[in-house]
Amino acid sequence: MFDKQRTRLLPTVSTASCRDTAAGRASGARRRPGGHRRPGAGPEGRVMLKRLLSQAFDQYVFTRVDHILNQAGINDAGYRKTSREVSAALDRLLVVAPVLKAQQPELTGLVMDFEAWAAVESGQAAEIAYRQGLRDSSHVRREFMTCLI
Repeated sequence: MFDKQRTRLLPTVSTASCRDTAAGRASGARRRPGGHRRPGAGPEGRVMLKRLLSQAFDQYVFTRVDHILNQAGINDAGYRKTSREVSAALDRLLVVAPVLKAQQPELTGLVMDFEAWAAVESGQAAEIAYRQGLRDSSHVRREFMTCLI
């Protein structure tokens, strides 16, 4: 269920090629029954459409996961506590790293790399879990419906 600040699917690529434009009509483009041109007919068009849909879905998942994690930071005390602890540990590392830089110069780079990779891993884990939840939802719904029937 979405709240009033729901994530909206934003197009990440131009959809102009999929529209019936005045230029297309003027060029004598063939039209399908019902008056609509079939954009991108053929294998190349299907590949392009699939890529476009995939990009749009990826953008939706990224935006939705970001929104869910932001809401969790507000509504979930356990997640909020863990997030604060991770941030505090990183802050302590960043304070210690320059002090030890003279002894071990690679330490600062290691801390910065760790911060970046930990953030990437966390985001990927959330995205994987969200996508699996989408896949599971239809199975769970079917199972639930068999219990009701």
